[in-house]
Amino acid sequence: MRKYQKIIEYVWLVIIIALFVISVQIIKSGSLENQVYSFGIWAPIIFVLLKISTLVIAPLSGTPLYFVAGSLFGPYYGLILSLVGDVLGSTICFFLSKFYGHRIIKIFAGERYFGKIVNTVSILKNTKSFIKARVLFIGIPEILAYASGLSKINFFAFSLINILFYLPVDFTFVFFGSEIIRIIAKHSILFYSVVLLISVAGFWSLQNDYKHEKLDNMQGM
Repeated sequence: MRKYQKIIEYVWLVIIIALFVISVQIIKSGSLENQVYSFGIWAPIIFVLLKISTLVIAPLSGTPLYFVAGSLFGPYYGLILSLVGDVLGSTICFFLSKFYGHRIIKIFAGERYFGKIVNTVSILKNTKSFIKARVLFIGIPEILAYASGLSKINFFAFSLINILFYLPVDFTFVFFGSEIIRIIAKHSILFYSVVLLISVAGFWSLQNDYKHEKLDNMQGM
């Protein structure tokens, strides 16, 4: 299972790097509207699915997608797509947890997050406690979404509060992120140098983690 999760993390790193590069090239070309039109229906669908996956598969970070959303689809359309992905992703987490319980959470969230999710359930007693928890877990909403499915929180309240929290966060990241991409596009050589360093560091870090986990498993046998 851990090897499977590591593979997903490797693939996700490649996808994020590719999206950043594509975003910069689109901004440099100055043909955003034409590019968005040429994407067709599949591009926004794929983007939403990627955003959903960052919530359902807990180790994946969805923050980079906010940054590229505005440059790929425009700030307003990018905001809508990000919000749709977040809401659908949280909803899927909620119902997976509610109907399939601990076993499915371990599969999608992994051992690293499973304990946090189970521990979070005890503080979700009513809507007021959920709002407090939503503030606390604003950076990792997937944990709260899975925990909410195991709790007695009403789905309507869960969805409404989630949307209210997602709106300002998504707006800030998408609009702020698109401006960052525009700045980066003006200094693309520096950007690609940084990307190369991040890529090497990222792969090295993932590989190093995997080696340590493998060594720990061997010592525990």
